[in-house]
This record gives sequence, structure tokens and C-alpha cells, in this order.
Amino acid sequence: MTFLGATMNYRPAQLQAAVFLTAIDFSSKLNIANMVRAHAQNLLDVDPLILPLPPDVPPQFPHIVIKNETNGWAFQMASGRFDLVLDLSAQQVQSTLSEVSAKLDAIALSIWSGLASQFGARANRLASVISVSSEVENAPEVVRQRYLNSRYGAGAHQSQVHLLHQIETEGYNLNRWVRLITMPADQKFPSRLLMEVDINTQAERPIDVTETTVSNFFQLANRQTMDACEYYLVG
Repeated sequence: MTFLGATMNYRPAQLQAAVFLTAIDFSSKLNIANMVRAHAQNLLDVDPLILPLPPDVPPQFPHIVIKNETNGWAFQMASGRFDLVLDLSAQQVQSTLSEVSAKLDAIALSIWSGLASQFGARANRLASVISVSSEVENAPEVVRQRYLNSRYGAGAHQSQVHLLHQIETEGYNLNRWVRLITMPADQKFPSRLLMEVDINTQAERPIDVTETTVSNFFQLANRQTMDACEYYLVG
């Protein structure tokens, strides 16, 4: 079967928005959890897990976890970051990538606004990580023909391609990772090609995170992600 130049259909698999914190009032984690649930439009209407951790734990270790196993939405917060995740990998997705990403971004922005206004949160970095899935007959062969354009790699069981671009656009200095990962068929899924687009502001160039910078960043990240989908999967 010939794959080179073929157009692949894809669907959203997982979306993640992250805000990297430099300050937060953690004196009442339950109040933070309740605020998050109130700003999440009933999508995180489950009991939060509040971890009684000492103040000297690593800044990436989560203190608050709210996870709705039914709909795939999850929130976790450490002293150094919070993440909002929507996992669609096991669901029949009816919405488009632009629709689900706009919803996730709006909720992440609302949560950030609540943290900043009610708990003195400050931040200096932002990230968007979006994965899409394309079902194909032979994912490693697609990677070999479409992206490697070489006979090297024929018969590979799994393949990965990672590309990093560091770009400056619309006032943001970004790391833009595109990762192409083949997934073999199993009892649940046919052979798939996963593409992850990870866009984050550069750590060595911190920014002043406000509602405006959050909103503008997510819009920019979504445009970059859609461009990557068009280039790598459609074009």
C-alpha cells in the first residue's frame, strides 16, 4: 500500500494546558479546589484529592488532584504549576479539535483568573500540549514513506520523529516540539500514528502572565497546532 502524499484523517486524543507558577497562597488547598471546580463548568464535579505535603517538596509534585474518570477531565496543581487535561483517547469524539481546545483554554483561563484574584497567584511560563490520533494500516511504514522518505527503517516495529523549533512570534519566544509516534495495534485500537504538538514559552525568557497573555498564548498555540496538523497529516 502506498502512503506517501496520502491525506490522513485525525481526531483529538489528549489536550493539556499548563501555567507555571512563581507564587501562590497554598494556606487553604480545599478553597483552591472548590474554586477550580466552580470554574470548570461542572466538568470536575468530583471530590478532590488534597495531599498533606510539607512545604519543601519539589515544586512539580501535585498537592491537589481533581480527576473525573467518566468524562476524561483532570486538574492537578503543584506549588510550581497547574495543569488542566482532557483525555479523549478512549472516547468517541464528536467535536473538532478547534472546539475542544477552545473549551479547555477557556476553562484554564477562568481557573487562572480565580487563582490570581483570590489566591495571589503569579506565573512566568505557559504551555499547550495537544495530541491527535490517526488510524492507519501500518504506522511505521507511514512514518518511513511520508517523513523519512527513505528505505531505511523498513519493517520497523515502532518509529518516532521529534522536531524542535525555537521561534519568536507575536511577542512570544516559543519552543515548538512536534513528535510523531507510532502505536502498534492491540485489542483496543488499530495501528495509529500519534502526533503531539508541545508549545511552551522558553524558560530562559520569563513572561508576565496576565489574563491577556494567557488568552493570546492559547490562541497562538492553537493556530500553531492546527498548522502542524495541516502540514504533517493533511498536506
